Amino acid sequence: MAKKVKKSKKNSKKVNQIQKHSPKYSIIQKLAGFVELGRPIEWSKPLLNMTLAMLIAFYVYQAGVSFEIFVAGFASVALLWSGLYALNDYTDWKIDLIHAIKKKRPIPSGKVSPLQGMIFSIGLIVISFWIAFVINNFLLAMCLLAMFFNQWLYTMRPFRLKSRKGFDMISGSMVNPLFRYFSGLVLFVPSAALFTQITPILPLIFVIGMQFSGYSLYRLFSKTHDLAVNMKSTVALVSEKRVKMLSYSAIALAALSYIGLFINYFTLKLEALGYLPAIYIAPIIVCLLFVPLMMDGILNPAKADMKKNYRVIYLATVIFIVANLVVFIYFR
Repeated sequence: MAKKVKKSKKNSKKVNQIQKHSPKYSIIQKLAGFVELGRPIEWSKPLLNMTLAMLIAFYVYQAGVSFEIFVAGFASVALLWSGLYALNDYTDWKIDLIHAIKKKRPIPSGKVSPLQGMIFSIGLIVISFWIAFVINNFLLAMCLLAMFFNQWLYTMRPFRLKSRKGFDMISGSMVNPLFRYFSGLVLFVPSAALFTQITPILPLIFVIGMQFSGYSLYRLFSKTHDLAVNMKSTVALVSEKRVKMLSYSAIALAALSYIGLFINYFTLKLEALGYLPAIYIAPIIVCLLFVPLMMDGILNPAKADMKKNYRVIYLATVIFIVANLVVFIYFR
């Protein structure tokens, strides 16, 4: 106990020292800090999940789709997540100060004050729910509420699931992609169909598998930091070898599930599995070109340049989404 108190005092002293020497920023830099706080680059995650949901709604549920509604629904989910990311940075800014990379984030770097970060977070979350009510989609509002509640448990004390072995993985990489996917599905599929038909399982396995693998590898990069601040996270308490094994298994499962969508289309067309026409293989082939650029982050995430790897992943994700939308528009 005495050791923990001593360590906490040492960290607090370091925080105070860094704050005293924080640089002054211009108005432009501060505005850029707010943009960075919202992490718009992370919008690729809900966009990927919601695009796949839209395709499943069209091909499996035979639902009509509207790009206007899709854009509004995506804006609602994207702004919610920007608000939640800002909330996460607000709660973690003191421990981020002693992280080699995270100390450059807007709040710990001083570009945005903690109070401004909190107000920014609340504002985006309110706008997110407002959009859902404007388009009169109660189920979308429920998906937003589920993600908000899950992220609250993940981030805030006394729950703080991000610092609890096992629960951090479930909350951060399984619950979130599930509701991002359903946020896209409820935009077009009537509630009667959602509650009476079995939800196609292969798309769910894909979105959860991809998110789980990316999240677990990314968290390995912060293993040293988690140990330094005494976080009881999965990567801090479980061997790197085991976390990698789980991550690679999730990647394989996600890949097989996506291939299964095409196999099911040519064979049984079981709605319980889900399916997509063969033309949607084209976006996958394009994205495979990026795999060699990600190998260091996949094989050795603890030592890799994860910032560089994530840029490649985001680029590949955006290209994958755009390619799918192009195929949908011109070949459906």
